[in-house]
Amino acid sequence: MSEFSMNNGVITATVSEHAAEMHSLKRIDNGIEYLWQGDPAFWAGRNPTLFPMVGSTWNKEVHLKGKVYHMGNHGFTRNSEFKCIEHDDTHVVMELTDSEETLAQYPYHFSLQNTYAIHENSLTVTCRLENRNAETMPFNFGFHPAFNVPIGPDGNTAETVIRFDQPELVSGTETTVLELDPDTLAKTVILTDPKSSTYTLTDGVHSLTVTAPGFPWCAFWSPHAPFVCIEPWHSHADFEKTEVPFEKREGTILLEAGGVFETGYTITVD
Repeated sequence: MSEFSMNNGVITATVSEHAAEMHSLKRIDNGIEYLWQGDPAFWAGRNPTLFPMVGSTWNKEVHLKGKVYHMGNHGFTRNSEFKCIEHDDTHVVMELTDSEETLAQYPYHFSLQNTYAIHENSLTVTCRLENRNAETMPFNFGFHPAFNVPIGPDGNTAETVIRFDQPELVSGTETTVLELDPDTLAKTVILTDPKSSTYTLTDGVHSLTVTAPGFPWCAFWSPHAPFVCIEPWHSHADFEKTEVPFEKREGTILLEAGGVFETGYTITVD
């Protein structure tokens, strides 16, 4: 497993070939590490890419091409070894292609490329998924970045909130502020068809903004831990018992033979 670093004089970032996860995102002027560092006492993940499943099906089974397959929560990409195919001071490109291991869980050929690019005080993650089959490829997709709370060494957890740029329905009430209530976030808060394009984690002094327009769902999760996840999703886990083939599940994307799916989001650190 190798790590690849970027530095544009304003921010630095590091990406690992394991799961193509970002291991660090810092501002140079204040030295603050914004990304959760994967403490296994709480959650060993950091910011996995969710493919070809977001969450899991109600019975942990995936029905594809008339057969039953099994894969872990959020799919196999979060545990896969990518290969770095491009790297310089301002961008890294990681690629995962199908293998015997992936085909045992998901019977499709694909190329998944994650590009990480820094510009000024922002980092943009762009995913390009190519269907390398002569048939339609069904899949789920989402992102799962986790951020430290408190944001910096002098941050105040009690004053840290997530601000939406539009009013959103949370627990039956329209609001532009999501309080970081541990019990609520441990169960995951999910926005359906959010009007917001930006989600700002702030303690009133330090802040970071996730810009993710056009995602049908956005989830927020913190399992009584010193981090919070802001997760833009194109798909979702089964919210209830759902006995349909994978390709008919809500949120499943159908990519035509030889087709390309692209998506992404940006993190800006202030």
